Amino acid sequence: MYREERLLAPAKVNLCLRVVGRRTDGYHLLDSLMVPISLYDELTVKVGSAARGADPEQSIRVSSDSGNAPGGPTNLAYRAAAMFLTRVKRAVSVDIDLRKRIPVGSGLGGGSSDGAAVLLALNRLLGGPLATAELGELGAQIGADVTFFVHGCPARVQGVGERITPLSLPRRLSLVICWDGYSLSTQLVYSRVNVSLTRPAGVSNILEFVSGHGLSPELLVNDLEEAAAQIHPEVLSLKARLMKEGAVGALMTGSGAAVFGVWRDLESARNAAIRLRQLGLWAEPVETLAMSPVVGC
Repeated sequence: MYREERLLAPAKVNLCLRVVGRRTDGYHLLDSLMVPISLYDELTVKVGSAARGADPEQSIRVSSDSGNAPGGPTNLAYRAAAMFLTRVKRAVSVDIDLRKRIPVGSGLGGGSSDGAAVLLALNRLLGGPLATAELGELGAQIGADVTFFVHGCPARVQGVGERITPLSLPRRLSLVICWDGYSLSTQLVYSRVNVSLTRPAGVSNILEFVSGHGLSPELLVNDLEEAAAQIHPEVLSLKARLMKEGAVGALMTGSGAAVFGVWRDLESARNAAIRLRQLGLWAEPVETLAMSPVVGC
């Protein structure tokens, strides 16, 4: 007999992203303020019986409605299920149906969010064998942003994504996410970053906003933006377009190429998104979330 959960896995934006160093293995060290937003992939996770002693990966099926994020072993949702079952040593079958609404390759963290959603759902469906910290450790082995999505709240994210400090924003932000369909290679963007030119100040500037001092455009900083713009200059054009449409500030999120603008209220953001769509751009009005619905299930 199957047990199942239906989930909304949110996207994220980086209100601030600083590159503060590089490890000896080549991975960059980050200091970022990440926030979940009201743009979601939809997942259904089902568990049932499987033959005792069966290979966990042979008991997992992932289907997807997107050719850009196909089902099967390459999907982060599949990897999350395989790692979870191996860790808890449970003989179950897992069926995951994925409906993609977060653009793939946009820097909005959709794949990582899907992986975190699977970890959280399986943990609940199987009686909670792992604590949140243990799920976060598994997430770090799957993808850089998975640990953040396991916690599911606004947070200061440090290291290579494994150090999470939950924060409370003083107010909900109204945003428009805009993307021109170009998928930037994360690896290529990081290869263009000159660590010696980035400022090691961390996110101290954006913490002014967290402390309730208000969000001003100069607080929005992403050290990956210049590198991304070398590859895809339209990133800067999209930012300028958002400002022209009335944003009080704009920034690329993650390693791009999606950008977001901050509006004073959601109605203004909705109207701006309509105008951007008329220009042939993908645009969605969203709000920041105090907690991911996946965590709050």
